[in-house]
Amino acid sequence: MKRSIKNSLIIVFCLQLIAYHNIAQETTNVVPGNLLIMLGSDTDAKLLSTNFSYLNGIKTNLKMVRLLSKSMHIYLFEFDENAVDRNKMLQAVNRSGLVKIAQFNHIFEERNSPDDPQFGVLWNMYNTGQSGGTPSADIDATEAWDITTGGLTVDGDTIVVAVVDGGFDLAQEDLNFWKNYHEIPNNGIDDDTNGYIDDFDGWNGSTGTDNISVASHGTHVAGIVGAKGNNGLGVTGVNWNVKIMPVSYGSSGSSFEANVVASYAFVMDQRRRYNQTNGVEGAFVVATNSSFGVNNGQPSDYPLWCAMYDSLGTVGILSAGATANANFNIDTQGDIPTACSSEWLVTVTNTTNTDAKNSSCGYGITTIDLGAPGTNITSTYPSNSYSSISGTSMATPHVAGAIALMYAVPCDDFIADYKADPAGVALKVKDSLLNAVDPISSLTGLTVTGGRLNVYKAVASIQRYCPGLSVNTLNDAGSTFEINSVYPNPSNSTLNVVFTAMEQESILYITTILGQEVKSIALTNSTKGKQDSTIDISTFEKGVYFINITSNNRKSNTVKIIVY
Repeated sequence: MKRSIKNSLIIVFCLQLIAYHNIAQETTNVVPGNLLIMLGSDTDAKLLSTNFSYLNGIKTNLKMVRLLSKSMHIYLFEFDENAVDRNKMLQAVNRSGLVKIAQFNHIFEERNSPDDPQFGVLWNMYNTGQSGGTPSADIDATEAWDITTGGLTVDGDTIVVAVVDGGFDLAQEDLNFWKNYHEIPNNGIDDDTNGYIDDFDGWNGSTGTDNISVASHGTHVAGIVGAKGNNGLGVTGVNWNVKIMPVSYGSSGSSFEANVVASYAFVMDQRRRYNQTNGVEGAFVVATNSSFGVNNGQPSDYPLWCAMYDSLGTVGILSAGATANANFNIDTQGDIPTACSSEWLVTVTNTTNTDAKNSSCGYGITTIDLGAPGTNITSTYPSNSYSSISGTSMATPHVAGAIALMYAVPCDDFIADYKADPAGVALKVKDSLLNAVDPISSLTGLTVTGGRLNVYKAVASIQRYCPGLSVNTLNDAGSTFEINSVYPNPSNSTLNVVFTAMEQESILYITTILGQEVKSIALTNSTKGKQDSTIDISTFEKGVYFINITSNNRKSNTVKIIVY
């Protein structure tokens, strides 16, 4: 699969950037006179302005406009493009020893295709064939809700999805927005000392405040992720109770890449703070949603934007990204963000109520992971109204919502492992999500998985992460039939399984997190009682697996193993 899981799960952000050597080519969506620059941790931005006040004897007027990310030392600079050629300026700055990476600032667009407002049935959640659809061409949400409706982890963590968009109606009564209650709103003080002043309602990456304007696109997207369920109002999101963190890149006319970087940085800092304080401060953000982008964008021109997904991933956040609302091959023609190579990015295209690929959306067998419902999707709208909209913008929040729902499965081991290794287990979640799709012919050969999101199967895969550890109730009273130990665990070569057998013949099974059998071994024991067996796992892919033994309708306890 695309972006295969590497043994080293924590990618050092700066090393990726230093490896970048491509100089961005002149494009039509470059913001004139703007540079996004990542400096060394001990570099003063004023020093860079001084060093490049002149280029080849020409005054540049280079100056720092604002700080985009304090933790990553990323700034927005401006210069006089009427005096200095933009490409020469970028090349010169990139050669400076003070600079980790420099690139142009870019303009992007939201990814929706509006229809006339209408209140429709939620075929995307439960498709019975209404409106000419194909029954079951949906995400099996109703089955998933029998397991969990979202909101909290088994440890009581409040699950948060950060929706990065143009604006939101924070007063929409069918939405459950996150608030930073460690901050006193509008007092001009950084009360919780997290580096953001008055970030009570979320964050605006354009203005550097929590002032978020009302906009229909973001409000609609947020409702797909998590409109309140079972409340007698409007519609239901993939999650019934999840918190939506509203993060704005600015209102109309503010669709600049610098604002995207600043927005992602806020989300990353909130989750990092949660990790560092053991949940006392910050936010338990497990996913971001990005329903915007740049058609035909090349990752080499957007190194900071693409690398943000790795930075988010290192603190445990998966990012769902919408592909282009145009029917072209992303593999060959490019797109931002869906051509970015981060392993923590999940890329989404648009399917219809007949499980067809929407004819106006991108595809790519190496770049686009899966499809999700995105055509005529009814969701929340400003002023407590509802509307139906189409686009990859609508498909993607189904995936972000599914990720959040997976973390709500009541499984102690899963959450414990995630908190111990947020980046690594986030990749396991992505792998489980992609392996849980429903294969559909319209995406065969056009996406990585060839399938459409199935949130029930994704949630069920996390249930399998926490199998019962007690001896199976089918065993006779007073008898013992169990796996006593498995070692070494984790392993990458062989496993020694010690077990107590009550029969001379039994079968050992190894399955994936989705319950798929990968190996079975017939065990013939010379005597009853404690036995051992050595198993070769050297050909297994890295991941989580489960071992159990069956014999004459008896089943042992199940033991989780990790292959690295």
